[in-house]
Amino acid sequence: MGFSTSSVTRRTALRLGLVGAGLALAAPRALAAPVTAFPLRIAFARVSPDGFVHIRSDEQDAWQQMAMRLGGLIDTLAPLQPANMLGGGLPKVDGAASCALVARQMASNAGFAQVILYSTLDGQRKRETYDNWFAQTFGDLTSGLAKDGRATGEAHLLDTSGGMPLASAMADAGPRDPLNLFDGGRNPERETLTRLIQQMEYRLQDMARGAYDNVRSIGD
Repeated sequence: MGFSTSSVTRRTALRLGLVGAGLALAAPRALAAPVTAFPLRIAFARVSPDGFVHIRSDEQDAWQQMAMRLGGLIDTLAPLQPANMLGGGLPKVDGAASCALVARQMASNAGFAQVILYSTLDGQRKRETYDNWFAQTFGDLTSGLAKDGRATGEAHLLDTSGGMPLASAMADAGPRDPLNLFDGGRNPERETLTRLIQQMEYRLQDMARGAYDNVRSIGD
C-alpha cells in the first residue's frame, strides 16, 4: 500500500527512523527506497525494552551461518555491540535520536551500508506498555506478546542512508508445556531467533532475485 508524506504521522516516522539526522517529513527523498547494491555490507544489533543489548557468541554464529549460506550476496556481516553505541546509553525518542537512527548512524560510521535491528521476547513476562522507542520500532512485537504466551521475534533491515525498511521478518514459537516432561529442555525464544534469522534469509534472497531481474538483459 502506498502513502504520501502528508499521511506519515510523527509516531510512524519515529518508528521508522525518518525524523532527525537531517531527514524531514517534507523531503520526499527521505521516503524513497534506497537503491540496494549487492553484495551487502550489513551490521546487526539486538535491542530490548531496556536498550541495545549484548549479542552472545552463539547468536553471532547463527547470523554468520546465514551469511555463509547466502554466499556472494553478503560481503560483510558483523554485530554492533552496546559498548560501541553512545557509551551504551538508552536513546530517547522525544528530544533525541530514535534507536533506528542511532543504529543507522553507528553502522554507517563503521562502514556498513545496511543494519538489521532485531529483538525477541519470550512471551512469559508480565505484559507492559512500552511507551518508548522500543514500542515505536517494534510495535508488532509488543502487540503480539499476549498471544497465548508465545515467544515472538521481529527484525528490520534498514539502509543507513534512511528511508523505509528494505525488508522485515517476524517469527514465533509456542510456549513450553509444563505437563510434558520432555518439553522442559526447549527454549522458545531461541527457537524464535532461529526462525527469525531464517525468515530474514528468505527476504534477502527475494531482494537479490529482484535486483537480478532488474539488471538482466532482455536477451538473457
